[in-house]
Amino acid sequence: MKIFRTFEFTGVESLFVDEVSNPGPLARGQVRVAMRAASVNYRDLLAVTGQLGKFPEGLIPCSDGAGEIIEMAPDVSSLDTRVKLGDKVALTYNPHWIGGPWRPELGAKARGGPLAGTMQQELVVHHSELVKLPSHLSFVEGACLPVAAVTAWHALCGGAALLPGATVLVQGGGGVATFVVQLAKLFGARVIAMSSTDERCQRLQELGADTVINYSVHTGWQNEVKRLTGGLGVDLTVELGGAKTLDQALASTRLGGRLALVGLITGWPNQTESLFSSSVDITPVRVGSRDDFEALNRALEFHQVVPVIDSIFSFDELPKALSHLKTGKHFGKIAIEF
Repeated sequence: MKIFRTFEFTGVESLFVDEVSNPGPLARGQVRVAMRAASVNYRDLLAVTGQLGKFPEGLIPCSDGAGEIIEMAPDVSSLDTRVKLGDKVALTYNPHWIGGPWRPELGAKARGGPLAGTMQQELVVHHSELVKLPSHLSFVEGACLPVAAVTAWHALCGGAALLPGATVLVQGGGGVATFVVQLAKLFGARVIAMSSTDERCQRLQELGADTVINYSVHTGWQNEVKRLTGGLGVDLTVELGGAKTLDQALASTRLGGRLALVGLITGWPNQTESLFSSSVDITPVRVGSRDDFEALNRALEFHQVVPVIDSIFSFDELPKALSHLKTGKHFGKIAIEF
């Protein structure tokens, strides 16, 4: 079977297609998944440039993937009624985080680095690592969920309940941002969305954002957010920018409000003083658990929500997909169809 791999970790140019044997016989509790689609995240760029570590055996990249169960170990049907042969499934990003609060030891076991990622035509995994896809979604649409959608869900309601009428601020037009807009509206929230061009702002408004801000025009966008909220600030900010935008995000959030810290695009935040002086509840978001994923899927199915997909590449075009992601010009998710 074909897989993508890197040994050099020097960027997308170090990726190559390798031919390897299909995974062997199943052990107890395992299932075989024929992979049908994947999608890319900013984390995948960090992985292929060695910023998540260099692994001697190389790395099969990408954290997101969906496929079909084509074989199950005999004991699985008695262990797990959630999945069955022939199901359309997605893989969880944190395979060992089933539910409950985050535990630090889980951070070393993420799919797509250091664990093998989804850019392989067939995967053998433990049955607990799978969730059944909403019935209305295709494999490509389902492959957009494991990181971006679960992150958006956890950012909105993982730290505290998001109540109807709350105001949510989100930055950008990538995968997490578009899911935040879609999901926050399901909760009955008011959404203020920001992007760098009028065209992208218009698309965010068409997606459901109540108000949009072009941060290229309003460079001090925290002042515009305060104006739009009567001087108070928003109830929840989903912070995607990283170090360079954190201070403005904190200033946009009301006293006693909440900031879900997601983004690393401009580096790791180190503003210790502003974090403590803001009187804002800071919630780091590490994607989410399998329970989060399944709660998300119930909401998506009930409301028939479909992910926003910017573009779809073929399996062999993974380097092109990651290069497109690096430009930051995408709107929604960038997917890979096998």
